Amino acid sequence: MRSELATLLQLARNHHTNGLTPGDVEQIAAFRTSLTLWCQQAVRASNPIVDLGGTTPRSRGPAEELRHRLDQARTGYTTGLPDLDQLATPHPQHVVDTWRRAAKAAVLGEHDFPAGLSYDQMSDEQAMTVLKDAAEITRALTGLDRHYTTTIPSWEPITDANLLGRAAVVCAAHAGYTPPDYRIDHKGWRPPVQLADGPALPGLTGVLQAQNNLLFHLQHQPDGYSLRLILDSQRIVSRHAATLAQHDSRGAGFADRWAERARTYTLLVDQTRNLRGLVGHGHAAAEGAIAAARIQKLQPTGLIEIQALRHLDALFTHIDRRLHDVIVAGARDRSYLMRVTIPRIDLTAPGAVKAPRARHVPLDVRPDSPLLMAVANRLDPRPTPLTRSPRGVTERRAFIDAVDSTETSRRSVPASSPPRL
Repeated sequence: MRSELATLLQLARNHHTNGLTPGDVEQIAAFRTSLTLWCQQAVRASNPIVDLGGTTPRSRGPAEELRHRLDQARTGYTTGLPDLDQLATPHPQHVVDTWRRAAKAAVLGEHDFPAGLSYDQMSDEQAMTVLKDAAEITRALTGLDRHYTTTIPSWEPITDANLLGRAAVVCAAHAGYTPPDYRIDHKGWRPPVQLADGPALPGLTGVLQAQNNLLFHLQHQPDGYSLRLILDSQRIVSRHAATLAQHDSRGAGFADRWAERARTYTLLVDQTRNLRGLVGHGHAAAEGAIAAARIQKLQPTGLIEIQALRHLDALFTHIDRRLHDVIVAGARDRSYLMRVTIPRIDLTAPGAVKAPRARHVPLDVRPDSPLLMAVANRLDPRPTPLTRSPRGVTERRAFIDAVDSTETSRRSVPASSPPRL
């Protein structure tokens, strides 16, 4: 979104907005509505003040004032939001298509707020970073509005654009006093795992297909027997994947990690030999068996695409975390039981040799359960500490420079100068 708006600001400075038809202008206005809506949601997420009724500019803070001006601007629009066809279909006019890409990014960005960018899921520094992003994008919208108002006769200007621009400048300066936390870029919506149906793909790609389907079916809890089959399939896949990676110099790091993963699942298979549980199904176990069968057919010869190895490593991480959650949840709701023997003879057993009695107890009866301790220590789903994205820092700096350049060039033009078409 920032890169597209920076391109639009550059086009505006170079006066490349001539040749727009009334239909093009109407589409740009619809795309502007999408960007304004994203700014509204970003300000609400970073500063969730519910009611601004009865407030005045003197009683509102910088964030509240920006939110009030954004609400006022969007209420004054006569053009609604763009439909799906307008967002998805490329436009032959470069300026309109750039607006389309920016609006498309804004629409996709709306999914981030309920998926990790709400106020209760952000630190104060991250909330200020989101607020500053919204303020800078609002500055870009007001800058483009000033240019289009003077060069496009049919353009609908923003209501009180000067007040909105001033509120954006003040809010950006206010948010800039807090050190930014660019780790916020790692949060937000992620596309869910989709079932990779269809015929089996060749080579290692077929293993990735089966592992992906295994992760998809792990959305539902497997029964006890199927869980053991899944653990055993991951042992086989990890061991053979480590062998494949050893024959490629680029996969040395993967080989060591996957060999350790194979040892982990060997331990889990041993510790679940008495695991029982009737709740669940076996779809995930079937996909795990397919993955194990396919990788055993691969020969450790030839080069392997490094991207395929990275993809397999990412799937291993997601599967480990999901299996951790499944086993912990099964222990918590007692849908998984462990068969333990008690020091008594089962006199009701047929035959001359009597086996000791057995009883099924929940996994969490023993606080030091070997299975739960192994799962916690070896399948610990704690994510890797997030680091700031260098690309995010660079893009923000370039975008702010583009907005400032537009403001500087606007002030340098004399008031009596006619607009250039």
